[in-house]
Amino acid sequence: MHIAHLSAWRVPIEFYGGSQRVVVWQAKAQAALGHTVTLLAPSGSTCPGVRVVEVPPGTSYGRLLPAGADVANLHGVPPVEIPAPFLVTTQGNSPVELEYTPHKVFVSADHARRAGSKAFVYNGVDPDEFKYRERKDDYLLFLSKVSRPVKGVDTAIRLARRLGVRLVIAGGTRFDLRRTGGLWDSLRANVQFWGEVGGQRKAELIAGARALLFPIRWHEPFGIVVAEALVSGTPVITTPMGAMPELITPDVGFLCRTEDEMADAICRIGDIDPAACRRRVLEHFTSAICAQKYVRYYERLVAGEPLEP
Repeated sequence: MHIAHLSAWRVPIEFYGGSQRVVVWQAKAQAALGHTVTLLAPSGSTCPGVRVVEVPPGTSYGRLLPAGADVANLHGVPPVEIPAPFLVTTQGNSPVELEYTPHKVFVSADHARRAGSKAFVYNGVDPDEFKYRERKDDYLLFLSKVSRPVKGVDTAIRLARRLGVRLVIAGGTRFDLRRTGGLWDSLRANVQFWGEVGGQRKAELIAGARALLFPIRWHEPFGIVVAEALVSGTPVITTPMGAMPELITPDVGFLCRTEDEMADAICRIGDIDPAACRRRVLEHFTSAICAQKYVRYYERLVAGEPLEP
């Protein structure tokens, strides 16, 4: 099959940008399965093992779609003038993204259900980009965009101060302490802000953490950082919102409704086997698994069948 991925974003991305990483992981994995894969993306984009067609600003993606492409998978690109069967991978929670159309594929069952759909494929990470460690260092990790209150950085700081544990905060270039309730003393003591991290530095930071704190206050569509932590052998402490109950089982982490429950979970991190965390991803959330499931949807499109049975 000739698969065309249409990305609105220049790829790859070094720091924050889970959706961009998914585009690259999925394209590479489908090429590894033996499919012909073309990536249409803004100028400067690269993707090893995949033919890249650079799309200059203001140019229609449809005009550059390769002749003979069997199907197009859109990532952030408006579905206009696409001369091939297509689907839209939807990663976000905005009203426009959650507006149902028969072309959309969501990234978790909860995400699809909130849009009135049943079509979803879990995002998949490339395990080769991460490090697996069973022996952990003495810190907890918060790795999300700190400028978004729904990610819960204030909760992570309160927990660190309450328990006297070391917390590393990474994600974003600015840290507005007004959003944390003014916990200045914590930052001078056991809480460190590392800013944005990427590549090997990020992989090492995730692998070395005793646990990932992911105290979200919104319906997370998937949570790529959760899969990144698990594949590194790092347990996850989060809330039962959005897709979290689909990712986190009792053998790999904790679903907590209150800060008291999170504090108790931090004290029980040692009960979690890092090998179980990695196995959870290898069995359910790799880029290879994601790629294969998308191919099944492509086959339905090519056959003229709806995405939802």
